[in-house]
Order: sequence, then structure tokens, then C-alpha cells
Amino acid sequence: MNEFDLLKAEFGTLQKLAKLMGVRETAVYNWKARGQIPIKNLKKLRELSQGRLTNEMLRPDLFKKD
Repeated sequence: MNEFDLLKAEFGTLQKLAKLMGVRETAVYNWKARGQIPIKNLKKLRELSQGRLTNEMLRPDLFKKD
């Protein structure tokens, strides 16, 4: 499962996620097009998921566990 599959599983749709984040849908689709979630959004995503999504899950390229 990639990061965007995790977001869909947690929030249902990327449209719903955009609304919860307080951003336009195009912003979330731009994250997907770039293939990564901006670091500045990780804290909000952790909070919205009540900790079910972690930095390691959302940005494994930066937060790898050894």
C-alpha cells in the first residue's frame, strides 16, 4: 500500500481529506501527482487520523525505521 492508498483507507476519498485539511482538492491531487505528501501537512494528518497514520507511513523516504 502506498501513502495515498493509506490516506484513502483512512479518510474514504481524497476529496473528503481535502475538506478535513481545509485545502482545495487540487492541492491533495497535486501531492499525489508529485508522489509525496508535503512535510508541513504531516502533523495535521497524524492528528486527523488520531495517530493511526505515522510519519513513517506517510513519508517513508524521510522517516525510515532501521
